[in-house]
Amino acid sequence: MEGKIVVLVTRNGMGAVAQGDEEFGVQMLERFLHACESRAESFQAICFYTEGVKAVCADSPLVPALRLMEGLGVRLVACRTCLDHYGLTEKAAVGEIGTMAEIVGLMAEAGKVITL
Repeated sequence: MEGKIVVLVTRNGMGAVAQGDEEFGVQMLERFLHACESRAESFQAICFYTEGVKAVCADSPLVPALRLMEGLGVRLVACRTCLDHYGLTEKAAVGEIGTMAEIVGLMAEAGKVITL
């Protein structure tokens, strides 16, 4: 897997958006994921921590795009500590629940790490 990309999702959406415009950030993350579909083989994993774990939860509009990426062979890892912090562990609907140590391991093995 050396040379592959690991994406870190640290927000419930993409980029810094104004308060009240969070839905736009979610839409942009969805567009990003769909743009990555044609290059899925370049991605080793997408890791979610802090508010980013909200993206993997059952009520997130990002779940279908994430399931597609997972189906294309991209590993999805959500931080257990973060899910627990937000009370969302039972709501995780896609990917796997992992540890920060696993996320750090994926980052260390990656050819490139992209933080959103």
